[in-house]
This record gives sequence, structure tokens and C-alpha cells, in this order.
Amino acid sequence: EEFPGRVFVVDSRSLSTGIGHLVIDGVLLAREGKSGEEIKAILDERREKLNVSFVIDTLEYLKRGGRCSALVAMSANLLHLKPCIEVKDGKMGVGHKYRGKLEKCYVQYIEERLKGRDDIDCHRIFITDSGCDEATWRELERVVRACQPFEEVIHTRAGCTVSNHCGPGCMGILYYHK
Repeated sequence: EEFPGRVFVVDSRSLSTGIGHLVIDGVLLAREGKSGEEIKAILDERREKLNVSFVIDTLEYLKRGGRCSALVAMSANLLHLKPCIEVKDGKMGVGHKYRGKLEKCYVQYIEERLKGRDDIDCHRIFITDSGCDEATWRELERVVRACQPFEEVIHTRAGCTVSNHCGPGCMGILYYHK
């Protein structure tokens, strides 16, 4: 209100790294000389093309935060299920469920989302995690690059909210569709 016509609010309807995509794009658009109003309109459009999802290792942290029942968490852990959480229209929901060792599930998740697709904007992708080691991150980047020819692969740490609710072993890829 104090800066009419100079500040434009963009609701990312996303998580921290999804917001990061939009922030980078906003800066690039500003450097091109676009006005604040033009940047907001473009970012509102691009937001709808963001693909935001992540795989979690255990439902224990969601249970502790009251976002999952004890029975569901126990069942998923007994079956070694690694759910994929997808962000759509600003809301999170469970997508595909992977089963087995976490590293194998990461590869299946990345390949399922990227491999053989022609509707992906290959300019930039984020691989975001809540604390995987360097060797795991390098392998994830190799799998991403084997699936799609991304110009830029950026590794980021998940924000405190995602890390707190999902715990260690959370990993996601965030990119745009064409």
C-alpha cells in the first residue's frame, strides 16, 4: 500500500525452491527492462507451468506434525513405501508411492517424471533435498541429465518447513513444463 504501482505481489503457490524459480525469472525479466506489472503477469503465467514434487523417506515426521495418522505412518514404514508429494494449485497431495531402498526410489521418481518427455522446459531444474550427501547428489544429477538435457542443474537445500515436516531423506525436482 505504501508503494502503489511499484510493488506487485506474486503468489507462488509453491514451496521454497518453486519460489526460487520465480525469483530468478523475475530478476532476469527486470534486467530485460520489463515493468513490475509485466513481470507479475509473466510470473503468474509461469507459476502454472511449475512442476513441484518430492519423495519422502518416512512418514514419521508428518505423523509427529499431525499431518498423518500413526496407523498410516506405521503401515507405510512396514511396507517400505516412499510417497511422492505433489504440489498442485497451491495444495499438496500424495502422488505415486515408491517402494524399496531410498536411493532406488529417487532414481525411479526422477525417471518417471523426466524420461522420454517432450513437454519439459530444459532450461533449468532444481534438485532440492533435506540433507543428502555429495555422492548421492552427484548421482541424482547424473540421472537427471541422462533423462533430459537441462542447461542448468541447481542443487539446493530444502527450506526449514519442508525439512521439519518431511525429515531427512526428502528429495525433490522442480522444473517448468513448456
